[in-house]
Amino acid sequence: MLNQRTKDLCFAMISKATRATYLFRRYLAPIQGREGGLHLHIGCGPSYLSGFVNVDANPLLKTDLWLDVRNGLPFPDDTVDSIYATHVLEHFFSDELQRLLCEFFRVLKKGGGVRLVVPSLSSAVTAYVQRNAEWFTSDFPQHYESLGGKFVNFLFCDGQHRSAFDFGHFCEVLSAAGFSAVLESAEGKSRLYGDHVPPYEPGDVPDLPHSLFVEAFK
Repeated sequence: MLNQRTKDLCFAMISKATRATYLFRRYLAPIQGREGGLHLHIGCGPSYLSGFVNVDANPLLKTDLWLDVRNGLPFPDDTVDSIYATHVLEHFFSDELQRLLCEFFRVLKKGGGVRLVVPSLSSAVTAYVQRNAEWFTSDFPQHYESLGGKFVNFLFCDGQHRSAFDFGHFCEVLSAAGFSAVLESAEGKSRLYGDHVPPYEPGDVPDLPHSLFVEAFK
């Protein structure tokens, strides 16, 4: 597995390459909304969602738009119905995150919203304080036997995570970008998508979930 410094170098070069994609889609060939509206899936990874414009910077993945979103979103103001992103925003430095959230706000239609899923800082702290090593189920990207190692692995992900969120922190950064009506949500529940919310962690423990689900509206 590549270390994070090597990954950062690779994605710095990819970011420059996708700048051309941004300019092409922003000014020459805008992406049109599909039946049911224009819905973005940011940082789709291998989870390609039907009905969404799937966006990712990794050129090896199936996408509808190859783009490093640090370059901005190639959509006019007030044209996007919804934005969905799971376990993506924690990978941005605070200044990058704030610019991206401002871009989310800019492109959304009035009344449109975001559904954002990130690792839960509050759940991780609770599990650590309770000495609940079994809560830290993932060995990605490193395997640790100690509780402290498991906690660090979950929260910082070998340097891949640059931010951590509880609900209060998420409210603060979303409000700073202009969003209102910031709501804490949950797996399978959504004001934004109703009964059509994409599943993320359906088997997670509901009383101490591994992810924080937040929705906010313009």
